[in-house]
Amino acid sequence: MKKLLLSGILMMLTTVLCLTSCSSDDPIPVIPNAVVTLEIPSNLENTVLSGATATLTNVQTQQVTTVDGTLFTKEGNDYKVMLNNLEAGTYNVTINGLLEFTMNGVAGQKDFEVKSENVVLNETNTSMKMTVSTFTAQGGFVISEIFYTGTTTSEGRSYSGDQYIIITNNSDVTLYADSIAVLESAFLTTTKEDYTPDIMSTHFSVQACYMIPGTGKSVPVEPGKSLKLAVNAIDHTAEQAGSINLSDADFEFFDETSNPNFTDPDGQAPNLDKWYCYTATIYQFHSRGFNSMAIAKMKTSKEDWLQNYVYDATYLFTFGDFSREMTKSGIYKVPNEWILDGVNLSVESVREWNVLDASIDAGWTYCGKVDRDETRFNKSVIRKQDANGKYIDTNNSTNDFIPEAPASLLNK
Repeated sequence: MKKLLLSGILMMLTTVLCLTSCSSDDPIPVIPNAVVTLEIPSNLENTVLSGATATLTNVQTQQVTTVDGTLFTKEGNDYKVMLNNLEAGTYNVTINGLLEFTMNGVAGQKDFEVKSENVVLNETNTSMKMTVSTFTAQGGFVISEIFYTGTTTSEGRSYSGDQYIIITNNSDVTLYADSIAVLESAFLTTTKEDYTPDIMSTHFSVQACYMIPGTGKSVPVEPGKSLKLAVNAIDHTAEQAGSINLSDADFEFFDETSNPNFTDPDGQAPNLDKWYCYTATIYQFHSRGFNSMAIAKMKTSKEDWLQNYVYDATYLFTFGDFSREMTKSGIYKVPNEWILDGVNLSVESVREWNVLDASIDAGWTYCGKVDRDETRFNKSVIRKQDANGKYIDTNNSTNDFIPEAPASLLNK
């Protein structure tokens, strides 16, 4: 009986030892070709991934596998990396790097990091996808302020040399402002005509176009930062105490003229690239806000635009019983798809229509309730901000702007 009991115990011990030995010696399955895909937002184009690193940490063993970004290959708009002979298991995965791109034709870049935890990779589940979602790359450049009314001198005369416009990077990625142009409408919001052809649904008719120069990545603008574009980038307080020091502007509108009665001071700021302006002297914003404004990413050369983006429009001029067909010649146009942001400006007492298509701006904003309103000076239109500091952009300036706001750069 004792021999039988002892024999049984020995058999059980042998079985346990065998099972233990066999279990510890079982090889961990490996995945010959595991694939990690980095999915790029669909609104980004011309993406370039650089300085990337993928790190996979095995949750069970804490073994770390690191993959250099040079092993990523681009497929379509996404990036993929092949992992050879990765042990099957549960992983925490991190990918970081720098992503360069264009969005609406505007170049940008952003450092990113994406993480995914407890990802199971084995013989039947050999791939995983991670999406660049730590930034949205939405918002882009917007017009955040237009100061067109100017100030007044101590004698009460109007002073318009201190006008400016501010454009802001409203996204959470760095964008480049190269080739962004400031446009002024060819038509007045206070005079409505039935122009033929009517191209408003496809193009913006302009009478001034001044572009930010650069080679593509010369003018980086960080998230939430702005560019100040001055009509004259000088210290205007030297002219009159109640004006603005614009000598620190990022760019200025500068015009060379042969008319000795009109001289344009050339400040220290770089000059905008003047593509076209209706005036033969010095450009200034309409001080009562009869012209609408927009910013656009110019997607062709200056020479091509001047030659191929111009047209003539006819309309019927009527005054009392008199009527006559008139032609407005040499109107330049910018495709609506190039426009990044636009603002209709007017004055309520004389406003007749919007000159920007409703897809760009369905509303309008103002400084002054009536024409030649003496209270308009020192005021600007300023875009509203939400609780997070982002500028509100619903493509409706009636909703998006604070009219008659104190100019932000006064008394600074």
